[in-house]
Amino acid sequence: MTTVPSPLEKTTHKRSLWRWVASIAGVACLAVIFVLIRAVTADLQELRSAKIDAVQWTLSQVEIEFLDFNLSLRDAAAADTPDLDQLRKDFDILFSRHDIISNGQAFAGARGQQQFWDADRALGAFLHDAIPMIDADDATLTAALPTLSAQSEQLRPSVRKLYAAGLSHFADASDQLRERLMATLSQLMLATLFLLGSLAVLSVFSRRTARKFLTQREELAQANAHMETILSNTVDSVIVIDAHGRVIDFNAAAERTFGYRLKDIKGSPLCGLIIPPEHRAIHEKALAHLRSGEDTSLISDERMRLTAQRADGETIPVDVVLQSAQVAQGTVLIAFLRDISDQVKAETDLRQARDLAQAGERAKAEFLTLMSHEIRTPLTGLLGNLSLLEETDLNKPQAQLAENMRISGRQLMKHVNAILNIARFESGRLTARKDVFDLGALLQMITDGQQANAALQGNKLTWDWQGTPVSWVEGDPEHLEQVLLNLIGNAIKFTKEGRIALTAEVLKTADAQKIRLRVTDTGPGISARDCKRIFDDFETARTSGGHIESTGLGLGIARRLTEVMGGEIGVDSTLGQGSSFWVALPLPARPAPEITKPSPQSAPAARALNILLAEDNEMNAYVVQKLLEREGHTLTLAQDGQEAVDLARCTAFDAILMDINMPEMNGLQACKRIRNSDGPNAKAAIFAFSANVLPEDTKRFRREGMDGFIGKPVQIEELRRALASVGQPEAGATTDSAPTPSAQSASAGNSASAPPDDQGDMRDVMGAQYDAFQTRFYDEIRTLVDWLAPSNDLQDIAARCHKSSASAALFGANALQAALKALEHAAEDGLKEDLPALIDIVTERASTLQPAGQAAAE
Repeated sequence: MTTVPSPLEKTTHKRSLWRWVASIAGVACLAVIFVLIRAVTADLQELRSAKIDAVQWTLSQVEIEFLDFNLSLRDAAAADTPDLDQLRKDFDILFSRHDIISNGQAFAGARGQQQFWDADRALGAFLHDAIPMIDADDATLTAALPTLSAQSEQLRPSVRKLYAAGLSHFADASDQLRERLMATLSQLMLATLFLLGSLAVLSVFSRRTARKFLTQREELAQANAHMETILSNTVDSVIVIDAHGRVIDFNAAAERTFGYRLKDIKGSPLCGLIIPPEHRAIHEKALAHLRSGEDTSLISDERMRLTAQRADGETIPVDVVLQSAQVAQGTVLIAFLRDISDQVKAETDLRQARDLAQAGERAKAEFLTLMSHEIRTPLTGLLGNLSLLEETDLNKPQAQLAENMRISGRQLMKHVNAILNIARFESGRLTARKDVFDLGALLQMITDGQQANAALQGNKLTWDWQGTPVSWVEGDPEHLEQVLLNLIGNAIKFTKEGRIALTAEVLKTADAQKIRLRVTDTGPGISARDCKRIFDDFETARTSGGHIESTGLGLGIARRLTEVMGGEIGVDSTLGQGSSFWVALPLPARPAPEITKPSPQSAPAARALNILLAEDNEMNAYVVQKLLEREGHTLTLAQDGQEAVDLARCTAFDAILMDINMPEMNGLQACKRIRNSDGPNAKAAIFAFSANVLPEDTKRFRREGMDGFIGKPVQIEELRRALASVGQPEAGATTDSAPTPSAQSASAGNSASAPPDDQGDMRDVMGAQYDAFQTRFYDEIRTLVDWLAPSNDLQDIAARCHKSSASAALFGANALQAALKALEHAAEDGLKEDLPALIDIVTERASTLQPAGQAAAE
């Protein structure tokens, strides 16, 4: 007889088959990507190496040294007293250069070309034939000079062919290498797209699996509820016996359970009816103790689980409760028995189901952990190699392909990290660190970083302490930052034209100091039903405006991270009136750690340079001038782009520092004018000098002809690194610096005053002019705040904010600088509806400005 598989078996078989197929496809794809990455890395290493430059230089040196030797021969032949020592020296150098191309491994491919080989043989033959004459005494060499000179003149075309054939060979090799790199990149893109598709399928499969587990959990809970209902409504068997164990009463439920009828067994000993033979001695002994009054422990309301025997000899498990009563005939025992055969079976099934469910959860956690790590490792390598690739000289299609892969890779890494956090938590491997950090500085950094996002939604984002603030605490700042960024990000996402407030409050407990952090918004609020499930995985909220796109994992991860840190997380919300998410964490106070200021890593400039600086901000120009004069350089200042072009037309400079945003003519226009002119600075090193540090800005500067980038506020290390490349071959192609951010304010508030260390450094640079410049900066900010209005010209707003943000960076007003940059970008993009909120932020932060000395005094 043929056995037909069940639908469940078919489904299980299909899922197993798909798992194998997906696993094999994933491993194959990762193997292909690994091979392609190795190929790209090898090609890039070959492109980045100086091998081609070295062989080309060697080829040119062979021709140069041959011409030098030829010239020395002619001079020696024409001179009355020839300089034979110089002639022999030129011959030795030429012989050494020729030996490199004749025997060097780098020229093995070139020697395979007939033209190169013939020229090389001709030059070698001449050199070997000349050795006896060169090494002979002066008289013999002098006599041979005309012969050597004539042979050398005849050999000049062959040497020229040697150089041309070598260059042609290495040019062809470079073209082939670039074509191979392009093909490999295209294959890598296709493999990456296939991997992304596979991961998308895996994500859908994981989500379906999670839903299945939730369904099974609900079904199991329903089964438990049904079982409890059945057991609670079952009619117990009631048996009444006298002190000697003889049956007095036997109810209908007992008759159905044990198979006896009362009229048949009344007066019979119960021991021989339902007590199994192996327990009868114990039963008789217990009755004897009860009759004597020595032991009454069996009389209680607690159920005992025993084994009973039916009329057919079958034994069943029963729950028994014994009670005693006094009747006319004396003491009687009342036994309440319940056949728990079904219950015992159900408990066994439940234990098995629990074991299966736990095994499934463990398997899921192990699978997620393994796959997340296995995916994350090659993905990290891929993103790292893409970063290195973007720093090379790519053409436009290659740069676009690399940018597309980087964006997709970052998004994929975000999802993989989310899955990994869940898997690490469920497997018990997600732990919390114990670091000492400044809580106020962390909260300030988080709110500063989210100001631009909040402003785009028309929201005002603030933070403050409730009660007495604390500064340094012990905990896990990375986990805490991730939790708060999730809560603030959700508040910004669901709130428009409203307020979002982050508050911190110290909770005094008997055990240790706890701090409650609360994120409150004026958004649409959350219903009570949704509040109960909001921290579950794959749960998303809906508002009156529709569904907000989300994976539903953010709050689930925040809950897990909070539990790992030993805290609690919750939400208080009223539909239509906003929400308040809170986190309570044990963060004990700690003393502030000692901070050691790092010493400069770079040495001063090796040589003095003549530098042109184009900068319309007097304070910035003064600081750069002082820094460069300390390094021994000479500086010429131009106050706008046109003046820089005029100076560059008549004076040769070693380097030009060009501000981007200037009146009349901006830095990019001035750079183009200088590059297109026939003046002495057409090929000079020109560095962009700007506060725009985004990657797309720096790439745009280089496309417009800049050799590198120096960020604002200027740092001496950046200046040294950039100027050290001046005069080096191809150095300008990779000279991109970024400004070193000022230290975050250690105060537990919203102060915008500069950190004392940074102010001290700037005071050293400016010297006696520091106080005057600082006063001018405060006047400039006050004038700007009084002038700012949404109705002003957007171009003027952007220009004035750009200039003031550069000044703010000089004096360490980082929070104000960030607000000015956000307002500048909004004005440049024509976002008039965002201007009022951003102007309010600038005004608020400008109101807290005060000199560092005054802040300390207060």
